[in-house]
Amino acid sequence: MKKPKKEKEAMLKRRDFLKLGGVTAALGVAGMATFPIKVKANNSEKEAAKPNVKEFDDFPNEVSSEYKSIPSYSTVHGHAFFGRQLMAMGVTVDQEALKQGDSFVHDNNYHYEKGKKGWDQKAKAVMAGAWALSATGSGPMPGAIGDFGLLSWDNNTDKPPLSLMDLNYVQKEKCEFESKAEASEVIKRAARLYGADLVGITKRDPRWDYSENFNYVPPIARRIIPQGPEQLQTLMQVGGENMKLALESHTPDKWRHDIDKTAGFKPKTVIVIATEMDYEAMSCATNEITSGVVGEGYSRMTKVAHQVAVMIRGLGYKAIPCGNDTGMSVPYAIAAGLGEGARNSQLVTYKYGPRVRLCKVYTDLDFVEYDKPKSFGVEEFCKNCKLCAEACPSKAIPFDKEPTFKPTHKHKDNAYFNAVGVKKWYLDAKSCFKQWADAKVDCVNCIASCPYNKPDFWHHSLINKIGAVVPGAAHGIMREMDSVFGYGNVDDPKAVDRFFDSSNKSYDGF
Repeated sequence: MKKPKKEKEAMLKRRDFLKLGGVTAALGVAGMATFPIKVKANNSEKEAAKPNVKEFDDFPNEVSSEYKSIPSYSTVHGHAFFGRQLMAMGVTVDQEALKQGDSFVHDNNYHYEKGKKGWDQKAKAVMAGAWALSATGSGPMPGAIGDFGLLSWDNNTDKPPLSLMDLNYVQKEKCEFESKAEASEVIKRAARLYGADLVGITKRDPRWDYSENFNYVPPIARRIIPQGPEQLQTLMQVGGENMKLALESHTPDKWRHDIDKTAGFKPKTVIVIATEMDYEAMSCATNEITSGVVGEGYSRMTKVAHQVAVMIRGLGYKAIPCGNDTGMSVPYAIAAGLGEGARNSQLVTYKYGPRVRLCKVYTDLDFVEYDKPKSFGVEEFCKNCKLCAEACPSKAIPFDKEPTFKPTHKHKDNAYFNAVGVKKWYLDAKSCFKQWADAKVDCVNCIASCPYNKPDFWHHSLINKIGAVVPGAAHGIMREMDSVFGYGNVDDPKAVDRFFDSSNKSYDGF
């Protein structure tokens, strides 16, 4: 009797894995000498389950003396989405990026394709709902513009709290903690309650702050709702002609600002938060659904950063909630011990790989226990893998074996979208965004194709463990096993079916 096709495919995959398992077993024997003796004893299973993590006292990537931070608008998103405002400031704008930004925004709002899986009206509606909180609550934050809506920089100290609605009020009495460790634990536990999946705390480092920030939205138009009776009365008085004058007074020469001066205090600490992006949605890469999983990430960023900032103010300290704005999230996340930088320029975390979105909260609370940067072998793995570079439609990810201090991509001589001087792999942001404009959605191929992206299945953990003992050779095995098990595929219509399939999901809690 013939075996069903699905069962046959599963057997082939298991057989392939076992075949490669013979290789890994041989590698494992060669590497056993590097294991502590206790691993070979009864505790071997427990020890093998522990992550191979190294800690660093300082930032783990080398930073050259040439490094300089860049303004918040010196990104491809700044030029693409806010190019006209930048030109009003006298900034030279990449016209090609601006044109692509116009096209992307239009198509992202209105375009869908009837009858095409992942691109139809159903998928478009999922995407729109995912972005809703971000669009309403933090507005231009994805384009690195902060101090808007729920991510307000207001820290009210000169008046009593009007009610729980005055979420920007800073309690006059500072909360006392028994130890720095307790303070950090309170912050992290609260962040987890609000929806954070990973939390780290690090010292503010001016190298990772934008050299200047940009906000073209007039202060009077940045708040979603008044925060209390006094603000409501003021807003009503400013109606009509006065409102027009208030809007017109926010001229281009006032759009640049410095964080310390604008916020009214000097931040000392940065709380870095990562939220997981849905694995099944990410597996649909790339279409409207994966644009939706990005949007849901931004909506969760808005929610969690806002709530953590309100909590910090309730402790008696000032806080600035941020998304992509104010500072560069990836180096801050590395410094806070959440993961490592990877070939695709994303942060790779131990638990979720690159399948996370990052937000942060700046605060003057410095009586905290700071986390240390950590490594679990991502850079060494990226040297051998290159799956993300192969999956990138625009070839924006470099194939270089080693990380470099400067870009090596085709736009390297005009790489004004890169903060140059950190030893890493440099993404060609200009080519990457062109792909977004062409595809009409946020491209996530580099995240979906990454072997670290998987849920924590048994074979994933096993191969990770072998790779830590005998790197190099095992990295190739890990890469190939991703294909054997069907992970890392992109543009797979079956992934869309799995996303909407309810047969293996429970929605009623039973």
